[in-house]
Amino acid sequence: MMNESLRALIVDDEPPARKALIRLLRDVPCVDVIGTASHGVEALEVLAHEPVDLVFLDIEMPMLAGMQLAARLQPMAPPAVVFVTAWPQYAVDAFDVDAADYLLKPVDPARLATAVERARQHLVRLELETSVKILRARQPVSEGPDHVWVEHGHSRLRLALEDIEWFAADGDYVQAHTAERGYLMRGSLGGLETTLPEASFLRVHRSTLVNVDAVTRVATVNGQLQLTTRSGATLKVGRRARGHVRRRLEGGLE
Repeated sequence: MMNESLRALIVDDEPPARKALIRLLRDVPCVDVIGTASHGVEALEVLAHEPVDLVFLDIEMPMLAGMQLAARLQPMAPPAVVFVTAWPQYAVDAFDVDAADYLLKPVDPARLATAVERARQHLVRLELETSVKILRARQPVSEGPDHVWVEHGHSRLRLALEDIEWFAADGDYVQAHTAERGYLMRGSLGGLETTLPEASFLRVHRSTLVNVDAVTRVATVNGQLQLTTRSGATLKVGRRARGHVRRRLEGGLE
């Protein structure tokens, strides 16, 4: 992947914008533009018949907008997505659908080259994650630990996993939340996730792992999927995780 050319699709409802991006990409090494589309529905038709590594995606388009298209790609083996838009306010939403980068029009050539490199690294990460999942699936199932150790003043405290409602990323630490309070743990959320029982804990956001047994309510509020725990805490579900969360919790939406 590192030395191969990326097959790119440009999706934008404005012909001048598509042509401008094609011109700029001629100066970026190892990128082949294999097609263009004027809206999301047309892009899906191309993706159904052509192998695509990288999609340059506008946001506000007719028929199927950029965010909606990116969300549809997530359950598949998705290409990397780089949003190219005149609207800065959608940047946070873009990374909720696991975008590789977010460029503002008019596109700066140097930023475009950086975005392509980030897309390449994004694809390498996805390949590694897929390989790890395959290896895990082939390994014997392990129940995993039934507790974690957390910081408690000048000492460490042992917490039973069943008492923890959710874990949250906090810089170089992780917060373990019980019904009463939160505790700090050393390490990363990703590292912790690999040690937890998969049947008990579910990644609902890039920064949140939830104890499935602690969830008492699943609801959509103002378009945002949210979970409520037994202590009354409300947790947001990232766009990329919505489908998986719905399938796992099987509670239906209110």
